[in-house]
Amino acid sequence: MKLHLTSILYLSLAQSSYEAALSESGRALLESRIDQLDADAKRCLVDDNADAGLCQGILDPLLVAHLDNDAYAVSEASMEVESPASLEGDAHGSDMGEPQVIEVTNKVDIETVIQEARVYMQETVMKDPKYDKVRGICKNEHSQCAFWASIGECEKNPAYMHVNCAPVCKTCELKHVETRCPLDPEAKDALEPGDLNKMFERIVTDPYYKQFEPVVLSRPDYAPGDTPETADYKIGLWMVMFENALSDEEADRLIELGGVRGYERSSDVGVEKEDGTFTQNVNKGRTSTNAWCTDECYTDPVAVTVMDRIANITGIPETNSENLQLLRYEKTQHYQTHSDYIPYQQQRPCGVRILTYYMYLSDVEEGGGTNFPRVDATVTPKKGRAVLWPSVFNEDPNTKDTRADHQALPVVQGVKYGANAWIHQRDFKGANKIGCS
Repeated sequence: MKLHLTSILYLSLAQSSYEAALSESGRALLESRIDQLDADAKRCLVDDNADAGLCQGILDPLLVAHLDNDAYAVSEASMEVESPASLEGDAHGSDMGEPQVIEVTNKVDIETVIQEARVYMQETVMKDPKYDKVRGICKNEHSQCAFWASIGECEKNPAYMHVNCAPVCKTCELKHVETRCPLDPEAKDALEPGDLNKMFERIVTDPYYKQFEPVVLSRPDYAPGDTPETADYKIGLWMVMFENALSDEEADRLIELGGVRGYERSSDVGVEKEDGTFTQNVNKGRTSTNAWCTDECYTDPVAVTVMDRIANITGIPETNSENLQLLRYEKTQHYQTHSDYIPYQQQRPCGVRILTYYMYLSDVEEGGGTNFPRVDATVTPKKGRAVLWPSVFNEDPNTKDTRADHQALPVVQGVKYGANAWIHQRDFKGANKIGCS
């Protein structure tokens, strides 16, 4: 079999999506190696007198990284070279996941990394019972893992390397979420038993919060002086609506930010994977689209103001909240009855979702209300309005309260824009940053 090859092959490898996983210093070193290897590869292709050993060391890993059983052709004119013999799996660490690229310019270091990784896998991971849950999933997920490890990326970029290049970093125990994300016994919950009632009582009685125009839709018992005949709210879990939660300008900006981020099909939590994390489940019961307010959206002045306001109202640090989920429901779109509470997060550093603060960013011509079947209450969309409710009990704020089950009713006419802030028992953003949410 003959193969067309140019230096474009190595450039495409270096500029792949995995380049983003490198630290800044790692990228700089990789780019310098690319420049040299690009020049050497071109020389190997056109110079009959080029050093044969050097050329094989350069061209072999390029072919391994980019070719399968079919010929790989590029549109530019190039020399034809014979495909080398298939490489031995063990030499390139194929027994530990993706076969590793071995560059001639870093050959000794990379081979040392592979050899040390194999000893670690055979003598530690395969024998120690603490690795029982990760033995089958501890693999090098990319062909450059050994190279990256050889230039110090395991230490410089642990969030990526420790999980995706675990054998060469000797971090297989971190492949499973239970060992990667231990609970901190010193971590303090945002809500202790009894705190939920205190929080809502503060919101509805403190004069400061009148600026947000709170309206009680439901509460556990009657307020002092109220009776079944005089009360204009239901008895159940706490539900408070804010008629002046955000300005029109703030609502418009959040809609705009969602458009910039790009709305994608919404999904639910799926099934548990081997490493203890969960898949995403796109289903007919949830047909909206959403965008997550991260990166430039998260630092936008309007988004910062809104999140600070939520923290002020609830008295819970902003870091306990997930990034805003910006939502769009078009005609007929809906979300069937569900709970925001996620059980497995009891065993995560972030803790469970304890509160939902939902903002309506637009008026809706017809439909699109938020319905609570167990409370027999529906909140009608109105631009600038928000509603706050718990997913847990006052007496046990780590246990799910099924009275909070709710649904987004289908939009009959118009488009509904909204924004979710899900608030957790403990620091969510710190946990999420290291894949522990």
